[in-house]
Amino acid sequence: MSRPVLEVRGLRAAYGRRQVLRDVTFNVAAGDVLTLLGRNGAGKSTTLLAIAGFVPNTQGEILLNGQPLCGPPHARMRQALGLVVKGRSLSGSLSVADNLRLAGVSRKELLELFPEMERRMTVAAGQLSGGEQQMLAVGRALLRRPQLVLLDELTFGLSPSMSRRVVDAVLAQAARDGIAVVAVEQHIHIAERIATHAAVIGEGVVRLHLHRDELLRRAAEIEAIYLGLPVDV
Repeated sequence: MSRPVLEVRGLRAAYGRRQVLRDVTFNVAAGDVLTLLGRNGAGKSTTLLAIAGFVPNTQGEILLNGQPLCGPPHARMRQALGLVVKGRSLSGSLSVADNLRLAGVSRKELLELFPEMERRMTVAAGQLSGGEQQMLAVGRALLRRPQLVLLDELTFGLSPSMSRRVVDAVLAQAARDGIAVVAVEQHIHIAERIATHAAVIGEGVVRLHLHRDELLRRAAEIEAIYLGLPVDV
């Protein structure tokens, strides 16, 4: 069996003295999508930020293709990492075209993925609608052909039709290029559509590892973790 693209082992991370992650462990293979499920404050987004280098890990390992993923965020990006997190994904004052140039992504590639962006190339990213900003951010992250992409609440604030549009693009591109994806999500029904498998985080600890087919069947257990109740694994 080949080594996973991403291995996270016993990850602990803190904001100052406040311990947020206590024991986060999971693997993601090429072309797979892992969703991190959990209530607000469980540690999902902190996990992404720790992998990307924005939050220091105090213990544990983060391995990309078997090698430690370390250094500041810009160094990790050079190690084939893509990131879509609110406030960290786009240069709002730059046009769509300039954002693409900054990422080394061609206009043609973005328009193949999201043709509706053709008329928005000269518009500043900060002036785009929420859905357009997400298409640009996702396109920039995926079309660099990284080995790993981290997505924080991919569909938050999007209409159902825009959510489907963005999710379909992510799934198609990840499968086509063999990109490993870690996607933070709060809603089980969205995770069931996106994921190949899921890790459910409660109080900074991964409490359940589930295949996509188990998500709806074990929804009561997932919801118990959201509520901080004990669950027999």
